[in-house]
Amino acid sequence: MRNSRLLEQWLAGEVLGREIPRKPPARERRGPARDAAYRAWIREWPCAACGSTWNVEAAHTGRDGGLSMKSSDYSCVPLCSDCHRRAPHAYHRIGRDAFERRHSLSFPRIAAQLHEIWRAS
Repeated sequence: MRNSRLLEQWLAGEVLGREIPRKPPARERRGPARDAAYRAWIREWPCAACGSTWNVEAAHTGRDGGLSMKSSDYSCVPLCSDCHRRAPHAYHRIGRDAFERRHSLSFPRIAAQLHEIWRAS
């Protein structure tokens, strides 16, 4: 389907000398903000809990998700896969509050600092 649309657009440009207008999005996207480039940038940082640079993931830590939806990408903090999901005391095993207490972290503060650095760069 997508290839036929691309072919149609190319033919219209070559044969008719005009562009076929793009369809507007069916509806506006709802929910928390998504930014793949920001998540990739977060994964370049060392783990906020243990400092590891191996297998770092962008862990969504905000409380603006809900209804089985991840929170905003701008709430992400870098956590290695062990601290994020795999270790016995990982973020997703013991919960946000216990993880923050265990590692003396403040996810909102870390996320805000990272987002500020991202915006300044």
